[in-house]
Amino acid sequence: MQANLEKKEPFNAWPYAIVASIFGIIIACGVTIKIALDNPVQLDGGFYLSKYQDVDDTINELLAKQKIFDEAYSLEYGLRKITMGESTVIPIAVRAKADGTAIDSASIRLLVTRPDSNAFNIELTPTGMENGFYLFGPITIDLPGRWQLLSKISVGEKEGFIKHEIFATP
Repeated sequence: MQANLEKKEPFNAWPYAIVASIFGIIIACGVTIKIALDNPVQLDGGFYLSKYQDVDDTINELLAKQKIFDEAYSLEYGLRKITMGESTVIPIAVRAKADGTAIDSASIRLLVTRPDSNAFNIELTPTGMENGFYLFGPITIDLPGRWQLLSKISVGEKEGFIKHEIFATP
């Protein structure tokens, strides 16, 4: 009798590992897409009150305009702190650096925003003018902490962008 000895080949796990890796990558891609859809990127209007792409395309022009504006004008905010839950008017004065006179022909766009989120943005235009100050609001802030006032000011051909921080307290 002849012994029937079968040679068993050693188990090769590589094909199973490759197939499992491919399925793992597909599952990871699906999870990444799900997370991205649940947490969308917030559009950042940013310091220049424009989309990032527009700022990127014209940054040199914006910086040149900012330099010209800074040489001619200064901004004065009449507000450093806001009390939460109270109606607040935001005063902003544009003054000529040469003689300190108030400019009453400026076009101002103001964005009141949290530095960490666009969910609470408030965009304002002047509601009036008093004692050389453009008045914005009234607004009511309900969240404590740091807020930013992003201003886009145009006086004729000159254009400037100014950021000012205020704090909301209870």
